Amino acid sequence: MTTRIPYLDELLAALAQPGCAFCRLLDGHADRLIDAILFEMVNDVKVRDELNAARGLCRRHAPLLVRTGSALGAATMMQGVIKVLLRQMDSGEATTASRLRALWRRAEGDAPAADSLSAALAPQSPCPVCASEATYTGQYAQTLLRQATPGSAALAAYEASDGLCLPHFGDLLAVAAPDPAPARLVAAQRAIWSRLNDELEEFLRKSDYRFQKEPFGAERDSWQRAISALSGQLPAHLTDGL
Repeated sequence: MTTRIPYLDELLAALAQPGCAFCRLLDGHADRLIDAILFEMVNDVKVRDELNAARGLCRRHAPLLVRTGSALGAATMMQGVIKVLLRQMDSGEATTASRLRALWRRAEGDAPAADSLSAALAPQSPCPVCASEATYTGQYAQTLLRQATPGSAALAAYEASDGLCLPHFGDLLAVAAPDPAPARLVAAQRAIWSRLNDELEEFLRKSDYRFQKEPFGAERDSWQRAISALSGQLPAHLTDGL
């Protein structure tokens, strides 16, 4: 009986698609997690506490709450966060009497009241979806590091792929540390970036007025792929039709 290697099938499938495999996997994970939160965990005390402590979701994941049928669940959770913020503003130095005390303390050299309120309103823990993604990133990295051996399907898939974006390649190296850098994956990533550099060079050459009659080939979207390679996968709606 063959033992299934965790996450390997998902990694191989993602590596066969354009862009960073980790971005693709994590975007899918985030989408499923938001679905579960909206439609199954709205009243889960632990989830609500995490969301309240994080002061909602981060800018990247908050838009995922806007989907068909999500209004009631999103409103319920967001109201919970707003209530927490109101309690923070109504306590301590945010009250009238406390503001007067804060002004007196400030005159004596204490920290301004605004500093205390700012700290109270700031996220007290990471975005729950970001935290979950960080866990999965480590698991994907561990699987890739273990499976990318000479002659393996994982290494071949990586070499034929667009590799990982810079942030996720950094995550991979961080998981590999303190051992020596995974030489095979480093070599593959360098070759991938080198090919992208050549395509950018060709894109820039053909953009020169002297060569504008030459039609663009595979390098046409190299500038978009370069943005994704450096910063993480661009949303599809930004690249569709370009």
